[in-house]
Amino acid sequence: MRVLDLDSGTVLATYTLGGPARLHRGASGQYVYAVQGQSAQVAVIDTGIALDSHGDHADIKISKPRLLPVRLSGPKPSHFNRGGVLIVVFFDGDGSAQAIKEPDLVRGNTRQLRRIETGAGHHGVAKPVGSQIAISVPPDGQGLPNAIELRGRDNKPSQRVDCPRMHGAGATSRFVGFGCANGVVIFEAKRDGVAARHIAYPEAVPAGRMIRNMAGATGFSFLAGDFGADGMVVLDPAAKDGDFRYVELPGRRMHFDLHPDPGDKLYVIVEDGTLLSINPLTGAIEARARVTDRYSMEQDVVRPRVTSAGSYAIVSNPAAGEIVILDAQTLAERRRVKIEGVPFDVLAVGGRGATH
Repeated sequence: MRVLDLDSGTVLATYTLGGPARLHRGASGQYVYAVQGQSAQVAVIDTGIALDSHGDHADIKISKPRLLPVRLSGPKPSHFNRGGVLIVVFFDGDGSAQAIKEPDLVRGNTRQLRRIETGAGHHGVAKPVGSQIAISVPPDGQGLPNAIELRGRDNKPSQRVDCPRMHGAGATSRFVGFGCANGVVIFEAKRDGVAARHIAYPEAVPAGRMIRNMAGATGFSFLAGDFGADGMVVLDPAAKDGDFRYVELPGRRMHFDLHPDPGDKLYVIVEDGTLLSINPLTGAIEARARVTDRYSMEQDVVRPRVTSAGSYAIVSNPAAGEIVILDAQTLAERRRVKIEGVPFDVLAVGGRGATH
């Protein structure tokens, strides 16, 4: 794993991990989690970017990044999620989840670790909802889970909601959504607890598709998800019918990313190497740029991935062994950085603040 300065393209640090990793932003934004399914562990990287909010502004402190000694371990870690100060990792190998407050974890205080068991290994997910954890229920036999349980601090289920072929989750404002074959399950955190409801896919969107990956905005209240090979949907979880907006893509999608703050840019890279910048509030494609050559859509091909933070949008180009850094607004290319090997995943982190 390499840490790059996006302003200069300089490699700041290089770390050896146990295997290929998917990278995720943590609860505070200061830490990045490297989920290594093959090596059964999750590593934690301190980015060196610390923000201290003072209401009208934030103070920023920047130090050298470092790989922390703490690890989360378990069979086949997969989905990583966060909520408030809590981070949660689901382990496909045994169908369990581990939840812990980020400040405890980075200090190595793993005695505060909470384990949630489902009873059987499956490709599932666990996500914080208020003070509770929503976790997938193992299916009967093979396949994706068909239900979600809400677990309290005693790990006993307080609610169970059907969600056929559940896959993908996202959070925005007080809402957490899960993609299902027949619609979206929404959990809403309220003062008196958590309310759950199901929103069916409307007739206006293409039939036979489902959301399989989802992301939520921070500055706005909406969820964005993939919808078939060449489509995206944006929905309002506060609306009774979800107020779905379907966006047709000019090719099959390789990957997508919702700008983390405020979430007003939805980046999608399609199979011919074109990166699209979509306004999720209107569905309009506002900018596009050809970033890579065409990639095969066959299984097991390492394809480009896109991420964004601040004024940057970044695309990995595995075939060329490089990272492409672009302007987040115009998609104008700023620089290409050669990376030894084949970039497997990429994640942009950062922040703005005052120094005194």
